[in-house]
Amino acid sequence: MANKYKVCVLGSGAFGTAMAHCAINNPYIGRVQIYARNQAIVESINQEHRNPKFLSNFTLHPDITATTDLQQALYQANYVLSCIPTQELHQFVQANKQYIDTKVPFVSCSKGIILKSGKLISQMLSEEFDGKLRYACLSGPSFAAELMQNNPSCVVVASQDVKTSKLVQLGLSGNFLRIFSQSDVVGVELAGALKNLVAIGTGVLDGAGFGINTQTAYVTRSVGEMQRFARIYGASKHTFYGLAGFGDLMLTSFGSLSRNRAFGIKVGKGEKVEDILSESKGVVEGWPTLELVYKQAQENNIEMPMTLILHDFIKRKYSKEQSIQMLMNRAFQDEFEPTFEDLL
Repeated sequence: MANKYKVCVLGSGAFGTAMAHCAINNPYIGRVQIYARNQAIVESINQEHRNPKFLSNFTLHPDITATTDLQQALYQANYVLSCIPTQELHQFVQANKQYIDTKVPFVSCSKGIILKSGKLISQMLSEEFDGKLRYACLSGPSFAAELMQNNPSCVVVASQDVKTSKLVQLGLSGNFLRIFSQSDVVGVELAGALKNLVAIGTGVLDGAGFGINTQTAYVTRSVGEMQRFARIYGASKHTFYGLAGFGDLMLTSFGSLSRNRAFGIKVGKGEKVEDILSESKGVVEGWPTLELVYKQAQENNIEMPMTLILHDFIKRKYSKEQSIQMLMNRAFQDEFEPTFEDLL
């Protein structure tokens, strides 16, 4: 089949670079153009086929180019992949939405809740484009470096429009990236945000000297807390058993490349949060997300004991021993909460 489709990638960070690599390896895609603000990155990608700042040890396909001209990047694009950091996306959209064609699939590859407003990316974009944007979100266990190494990976794309999710499946899947589809946009977005704070907790346990028994128990029971929190947004509990939920949760909680886990390990060893953040080379998304979730869980009376105690431990309200004792001495209960259907 002749190559004929163009992909525009917004953002030249690690994940944007990795998604460009994945896209150009799809037989339907003929060219990928990355929009970047950094002229040096653009020149290096175009002339040396290398991103000098992110994943610089990988050579990029010659049909991956870059530009600082947003209109040029978007021109004749059949897919737009947004890899702009979550906390910067709203400002970018407000400044440039006149250039974005609402009929072209707009795929968000960014994870997290917009901290300033407490909104999900889908909610913000729906408001900005009056619900007319052809939106999908992509999430799942996918470290950028491993995508560049062609390690077989599976992710999920979610859209309320079935045709859009199927188009993304066809246009981005390849020999080493398999994309599944579903319709729970809110659940997929929330899973991508909540797994980061669980990864912090797993790191805290590791740093504090607890073994794999404790860490796996914590991660497994955290799925229920994620589901209860997501319920107030109308998300499906089943999403949290899939790639965006448990899959990404496992990767971020136990993967050696996880910044959130690394942050937690240092906290568990007694380092101060402000010192860790000042020395971090990347964004630790889970910490501000944990503070937001902590507040919303209390305001909405959501049962999230591990999340609340994790927050209070990091704030040094409780010691390690007190935190564990409070969790282990809670009232006994069934492993699974009964659903309405179970009670009929």
